[in-house]
Amino acid sequence: MSGAARKADASALAVAVVGSGPAGCYAAQAIRKAIPESDVTVFDRLPIPFGLVRYGVAADHQGTKAVTRQFARLFEKDGVRFAGGVHVGEDVTLAQLRDAFDVVVVATGLHADAPLAVPGADLPGVHGAGRITRLLNGHPGESRPAPRLGAVVGIVGNGNVAMDIVRLLAADDDRLDGSDIDDDVHAALTGELRTLHVFGRSVPASAKFDPVMLGEIASLPGVAHVVHFAGEHDPADARSAAVRALPAEAAGAGSRLRVEWWFGASPLEVLGSSSVEGISVSALDGKEFVVAVDDIITAVGFGADDAQQLVDVHDEARGTGRVDRGLYVTGWARRGPRGTIPTHRTDARELAERIAREAFPSGRAAHLELLGHLETTQYADWSRLDLHEMESAPSGRIRRKVSSLRDIRAILSGAPIDLAPEPPDSASPTLTRTSEIS
Repeated sequence: MSGAARKADASALAVAVVGSGPAGCYAAQAIRKAIPESDVTVFDRLPIPFGLVRYGVAADHQGTKAVTRQFARLFEKDGVRFAGGVHVGEDVTLAQLRDAFDVVVVATGLHADAPLAVPGADLPGVHGAGRITRLLNGHPGESRPAPRLGAVVGIVGNGNVAMDIVRLLAADDDRLDGSDIDDDVHAALTGELRTLHVFGRSVPASAKFDPVMLGEIASLPGVAHVVHFAGEHDPADARSAAVRALPAEAAGAGSRLRVEWWFGASPLEVLGSSSVEGISVSALDGKEFVVAVDDIITAVGFGADDAQQLVDVHDEARGTGRVDRGLYVTGWARRGPRGTIPTHRTDARELAERIAREAFPSGRAAHLELLGHLETTQYADWSRLDLHEMESAPSGRIRRKVSSLRDIRAILSGAPIDLAPEPPDSASPTLTRTSEIS
């Protein structure tokens, strides 16, 4: 699985895209359209493609995940090369990429959960929403086993990421039909769960969630809702209407789960001695109160910009996407954690037009020489894993994801799979491969 088989014209514009999530794939797509003769290689740290779509989009939102069918065309028919298992910054440096390619586009996004900036937020029992989502999506880089949540869980945040977490934790097996969720992880997270408390600083009219997302939660059977501090109802506001439509528990009817919504409630402190025991919150009227919880999931944004580790993304680059001659950023690497998958498509078109105006081929084949030295996985290898996961899908699921990096690599190479479990409480052994570049 070393090297790349695709033939290339040394006189074509050589483009490296770092990251194969939606931002990177849209960038490759737009560049090939704007510059048809370009030779585009998409790198990814993992040995398989699609990044955020595969591991960040909620497992039950298969309509959103279906964008990978469009991206697949890049590698199957449009001549874009996939080079997986390459950690830019370790296996190969950004400087080496820039020297070998005429254009480098960094599309690595944001992955780490932003910390909850209150005392006690580092206690055991505080979990990031991004980590929980990736575990439910079978990400091979997340440490296992998944946390076993207690009976009462607090969720801090009321944007769309928080709504995803609420919906996935509140969903029963029937609601997850047709998803690619990791059932073992879901069972660990929800086995004891009886109550969710959702804390958001904003009242419904000024909150960030999509009303459709809340409507999905309202439709879940067996879930009762209690709303606190919603403020005055604004009949013209779709979010306020969605909150008012949340079903309370009917008289005499039992509920398997209760969700309490606290609007206008700002966390002050996570309480506990050796682990989470509760959360102190301030309401809009200034009153403070404490809610006892066993665990807390934070959905307050993302940080640890991977692009920033590779390149200084200055303010002008945030606006235009251009960092330096031949070096660009796109997606969340450019704009921060804002915008949806369609936003990446718009950014990619603008970026491709700029590259078409500014970049010129060097007339050499240095990128092919570099690729010849790197041990990579290719798109054809991913197709083998894709088929394996779909054929292994249990009843009611569209695939059973392989969450062990060791097993992923074995399947990609066509080798027999060793089913012996990997050591618990650790991430998959390594996400990188050793480069032969000196």
